Amino acid sequence: MTNNNKLVVKDNALIDASFNLSLIEQRIMLLAIVEARECESLSPDTPIEISVSDYIHQFKVDSNNAYNLIKDSARTLKRREFSYLDRYKGKEALTTANWVNKVTYVDTSGLIVLYLSNEVISLISRLSEQFTKYYLEQVSDFKSKYSIRLYELVIKWLSVGKTDKYNLNDLRSKLGLDVQEYSTMSNFKSNVLDKAVAEINKHTNIHLNYEQFKKGRIITDIQFLIKSKPLASRQRAIKKVEKTFHEMSDAQVNIFGNQLSRIHELSHLASEGESYEILASKIKEMLRDPKQQPVLLPHLKNLGFKI
Repeated sequence: MTNNNKLVVKDNALIDASFNLSLIEQRIMLLAIVEARECESLSPDTPIEISVSDYIHQFKVDSNNAYNLIKDSARTLKRREFSYLDRYKGKEALTTANWVNKVTYVDTSGLIVLYLSNEVISLISRLSEQFTKYYLEQVSDFKSKYSIRLYELVIKWLSVGKTDKYNLNDLRSKLGLDVQEYSTMSNFKSNVLDKAVAEINKHTNIHLNYEQFKKGRIITDIQFLIKSKPLASRQRAIKKVEKTFHEMSDAQVNIFGNQLSRIHELSHLASEGESYEILASKIKEMLRDPKQQPVLLPHLKNLGFKI
């Protein structure tokens, strides 16, 4: 599965849930949801493998210390909860559940193995008409955890062109903010809302802005206005990504690919038992790939490649 066709699908109850996950925790869960969709049958006993190399390639992050960061985030993810609107005996209810039941670490293979909770499984696999889907690449360049959450909240309204009005406190809860966190409107807008809107407008297939509604002098509600970007705008964004790609001759690919395969920080790219030659072949393919090459650039610079 290539980076540009990984589809995230969630029940709208999960889209509208309240939770607080870090950026790395959210990314891990998104990869897990994508992988889970490939399983023929899905249960709490189904292992969902997340490789560090896939994470690095998808989110274009520095490979230095990547495994330890992902491992630490998977450990905290085990304790995280989310709350969503549910039904109990025909009545509206609020359910709180964990994301995963168990996490296994395979250090020698650079793998994190997640076992999803029953609640998550039901909200990503047994879908009714009320669900939202988007391609993972749309949120892969985000640096703020709030950008992912806001994109998910608004993308389901794209065909309508605008969201319902969000009560400010409800919006804060869905974005994962505590009561005391960025409690003033100015701090909330500058550190959360405006940053998220800017990232969405820069990196995704939509353009977003918002309107504020007041009672007296107090802002109580926010409504988001969404529209698809013109194709030309999307193509410019693609060209911007391509500018970070550095054309290499076959000789350069061979020389630097072999050298990179011997760097300890990149050993996680190899599967257990793989030789340096196989790892070098993988890295050479990465050097030719505009989306994967950027994660190797810091190491290329250290080896003397002129950027």
